[in-house]
Amino acid sequence: MKSARPLQTGTARSALAVRSFRYVLLGSFLSQIGTWMQTVVLGAFVYDRTDSPLAVGLITFAQLGPMLFLPTVGGWLTDRFDVRKFILILQFWQVLCVLMLAFVLAQPQLNFPGIFACVLGVGLGNALIGPAWGSSVPSLVGPENLRAAVSLNSTQMNMARVIGPAIGGILFPIIGASGVMLLNACSFIFIMSAVYFVRFPARRKLADGESGIGGGITMLRTDPYIRRIVLSMFALALLTLTFLYQMPTIAAQNFGMDVESSAYGWLYACLGGGAVTGALALSTVLVKRDPFIVVSVGLMGVTTMLAMLIFARMDWMAYVLVFILGISYQMVVISLNASAQTHVPLERRGHLMGLWMTAFGGTVPIGMLIAGAVAQKTSISVVIAYGCFTAAVVTWILRPKALRKAERLSDELGLGA
Repeated sequence: MKSARPLQTGTARSALAVRSFRYVLLGSFLSQIGTWMQTVVLGAFVYDRTDSPLAVGLITFAQLGPMLFLPTVGGWLTDRFDVRKFILILQFWQVLCVLMLAFVLAQPQLNFPGIFACVLGVGLGNALIGPAWGSSVPSLVGPENLRAAVSLNSTQMNMARVIGPAIGGILFPIIGASGVMLLNACSFIFIMSAVYFVRFPARRKLADGESGIGGGITMLRTDPYIRRIVLSMFALALLTLTFLYQMPTIAAQNFGMDVESSAYGWLYACLGGGAVTGALALSTVLVKRDPFIVVSVGLMGVTTMLAMLIFARMDWMAYVLVFILGISYQMVVISLNASAQTHVPLERRGHLMGLWMTAFGGTVPIGMLIAGAVAQKTSISVVIAYGCFTAAVVTWILRPKALRKAERLSDELGLGA
């Protein structure tokens, strides 16, 4: 009779978890490089041919608009079905949409409806896959390392933000927008193979009252700590973080940059470089620091840099301010994300990340439409100004004393992990 296979020791399980996390992280990194190549090239392509901030806003709406409604569905599916199969199916769908986008961009005449439709398809996949990805990848390393895992996951995304635009800026004049889209489609091979070979932790089955599609809304209604974090992210995404996607307009209107030049590519790279620096700091020197203090410092940095960006007109100031802005907003987003995820158990994180993706990504398209219309009628500086004011208000709402009080109340209600 065959002997039973011995159970893995805690150390062996831990080592396997770390290897799995690194494997998925590498695949995600290579895929994110392709995604950011697409983002920077598509924004420049549309702005160059339309000379319209509103057109850039519409494309961003197509990419992020589904996140206003579908992440709650994605969170429900994440907590209910096999996460690995769910992620692979959605990634295959996104590959098909990117290939169609490459075909549309290769046509001699601008086909804006076709571009919008293809980008919308990618956005649908992102909206559904976001909660699965955001809650499952950090869980590979266990709750004790969750904060560092969230930071490292963000680090690779932002390193791709640095490398992707630089590569995209170099390749755009050589192989064109369509060629860049084909390279992005190929980059999905790496992340799909990584997800195929890795096994994610099993999730405890939720009770009927918790597992429904409205579980995220119930969490938002009953948990004061999660509610404060999610609603604050909603305000920031709607009115402040539009600078992330209106960078072509900022570069062109305030600094006179050609959006198809290497100068613009380096500006985007500076934003990503700052974000990488902030994420690395949070996974190393700041990993043991009070996350509530980190959030406050980050928000003050965002407010200050946006205030200076309203009046800055010299190129070298743009690079410096955008770099510090990247550090600051990552301190806010990562710290809030990790704090929220460590507050709830794994089996409810899909619902939580559905809320997070709706607040963080779903409201950006609406904010972009507002920002595009305002910039079209006035200037991009007005958009930066109201974003700065919003960041100042949220700094007060998310002050450490208020967050600690909300967390204690949530624990008293039995809602914490």
